[in-house]
Amino acid sequence: MPNQAHDGCVRVGGACEGVSQYGYCSGDTWVRCDAQEGIVTMECGPGRCKRLDSAGNGACTCGSIDSNGVCATASGASAATPRVHFTCATSAGVLIANNCTAATGSSAGFCSTFVTSFGNQTTCFCGTCSVPGRNNQCGSLCSNPAQCQYSASGNFHTCGF
Repeated sequence: MPNQAHDGCVRVGGACEGVSQYGYCSGDTWVRCDAQEGIVTMECGPGRCKRLDSAGNGACTCGSIDSNGVCATASGASAATPRVHFTCATSAGVLIANNCTAATGSSAGFCSTFVTSFGNQTTCFCGTCSVPGRNNQCGSLCSNPAQCQYSASGNFHTCGF
């Protein structure tokens, strides 16, 4: 892929030298650094990669993704155990990608949804039924750990219902 200055190239899957986690647009493609996979790309769709500043920083526009976000692979594909939480930075109207393994400090980190009777929250989990807590230490999702249930087929957690 062309580098951010468009005067050279970067290798997809290669080291992130000079490419930030926020990334830049190369045409309709978002190029960014992922904590685990190195340089990754995501096709935004025609006209949907938004340049944010004169330095060329940019990202895919949010589309239907809101501040609660969605879980996916680093390139935006669906997966049984997605490792990236994409959310919309509503003030800029672009996506932010958060690698859950890096965010939680857990090699088992992944993105999932916690469902309650009040609604749902998509976020990074340290592992099944485990979320970051105080001082970034992983702990039980539910106040009663025995009540935590995880549905692998739907990629969601519940506590006692």
